[in-house]
Amino acid sequence: MNIRSLLAECELFAQLTPDALDALARQATPLTLRGGARLFAAGDAPDAIYIVASGRLRVTLSDGSFLGYVARLEPLGEIGAISGETRSADVHAIRDSVLVRLGRDELLAFLLAQPTALVAMARVLIHRLRQNQLHTQRQSIRSARAFTVIAVSPEEDAAALARSLARELEHHDRVRLLEPTHVEAEWAERSQSDADDDALIEWLSELEHRHRYLVYAGAREPDAWTQRALRQADRILIVVPADLPSQATPMVAALKASGVLANIELVLAPRGEHCADVEGWKQLTGAHAHYFADAGDEAAVARLARQITGRGIGLVFGGGGARGFAHLGLIRALHELAIPVDLVGGSSMGAFVAALLACGYSVEEMRYLARDMFVEHNLLNDYLIPPRGSLIRGRKFLRQMREIFGERRIEDLRLPFFCVSTNLTRGAPMLHDAGSLAAWVTASMSVPGIAPPTAWQGELLVDGAVVNSLPTDLMLALDRGPIIASDVSTEGGLRVPGIEGPDTEALFNWNGPGDAPGLREILFRTATLTSESGVKRRAAMAEVYLRMPVGEIGMFDWKRIDEIIERGYRFALEQLAPSREKLFK
Repeated sequence: MNIRSLLAECELFAQLTPDALDALARQATPLTLRGGARLFAAGDAPDAIYIVASGRLRVTLSDGSFLGYVARLEPLGEIGAISGETRSADVHAIRDSVLVRLGRDELLAFLLAQPTALVAMARVLIHRLRQNQLHTQRQSIRSARAFTVIAVSPEEDAAALARSLARELEHHDRVRLLEPTHVEAEWAERSQSDADDDALIEWLSELEHRHRYLVYAGAREPDAWTQRALRQADRILIVVPADLPSQATPMVAALKASGVLANIELVLAPRGEHCADVEGWKQLTGAHAHYFADAGDEAAVARLARQITGRGIGLVFGGGGARGFAHLGLIRALHELAIPVDLVGGSSMGAFVAALLACGYSVEEMRYLARDMFVEHNLLNDYLIPPRGSLIRGRKFLRQMREIFGERRIEDLRLPFFCVSTNLTRGAPMLHDAGSLAAWVTASMSVPGIAPPTAWQGELLVDGAVVNSLPTDLMLALDRGPIIASDVSTEGGLRVPGIEGPDTEALFNWNGPGDAPGLREILFRTATLTSESGVKRRAAMAEVYLRMPVGEIGMFDWKRIDEIIERGYRFALEQLAPSREKLFK
């Protein structure tokens, strides 16, 4: 490894003069850190700074809270080394990593002798501290460079998916596919003494320097090569037949015994529409996410590649009653602009539209279903007399939801989906990414006071818009890539123009323009005040934020569906066209 060249590539030292780089390189030493090993812990003395030559490190607080990743050419511990403060976090190697170490005493002596170097470093540090937090998180997500593909059983061909994935990643940057035969060929002419562990790590480090991505194909059995591939991964993809019930296999046992720190994710190979046990496989393997892809399905592999490299485009739909029809116009615009949607989520009416999209319905089919449900049939008139917890019983609404979504389960949808409800018992949002699609979308749309809450494990769930009408924060937490957010919430709220008051009977003796605010509008506005106050913060989490021009449309103006869709379409087309390239960077 050429330490001087590495330091020259690192942003922290890139502005140094050639002589200064030479002097600094003489003070530096290489360090190999095995996957899973700890570099330092919170409370340790700041004895050095480190530059990652290859590999990836994970930074966590002492309580286990995740802070981020440190990838190739990124420095670690530089602020503490200069300030003298003890380490504030724990740092572990996710995979076998090669670092460059600069002792604190040597670094400080160098900076005292090179004042211009100190100024250059200070500028870089100040710039990094001022960087947008969203940008920093996006870069951290995209720092994954090594992907290992294994299969739960010898009958599944992990190598086939690895090859397809490598071909897809070539559209983004340089890729090297590594199969057992590749490594055997590389080491065939070397002596046994040369082909030791350190030499192999150094060779893989050189490959990482020359390629943006490495894709490791595991063998059919958990042999030595597969163990090596697991230890080299930033993310581990486990190929599972979608119709296979969860069960212990030698590969699963090897994965658990490996002690790897890399993210584990399932890739379910479709076998028709049936899915046996997605949640069971996730629990068994420790996977935190799942995708549907087959080696021969280019579109599905492309979607997988985008998501695991932080380029997946997430679509978030906000709540707002009839104004939510504008989301259909956005979907139409996305199709025309050839902007792919890789995952989708929503709240309240946004949850309904997102669910239709996740089920594969076209825009025209969505329009028909929405018109049939909200315009042609009044499903919100099964009133309870006297009311008990809500104005309506909600049976007609739930029955229609079940007719549309059937027995679909969220975890079985080919397009990843989530929705959010409000846990009224805890006063907190509740994420739904598994279970009955019809039941959880209904819960997300149940305005308190109007529709009955959903009882779940002793607690009550109501409309998601009560606490989170635009769940970009939940989408961001999935770490998949840029977000497009469609907001149809109100800006000015309910108004009674022309009335000075105070007048407690103004709504009963209404003579203002239009219709007086009704009980349903008042209940919904009251329920969502807190949520709408946080829209600005959640909007900042999206790369493209669309505040749809539907503010004056009433919550229950269902009959204006065509007008609302058209407004959403034209506005989205106008706003997205100049932002399109930003989504693909």
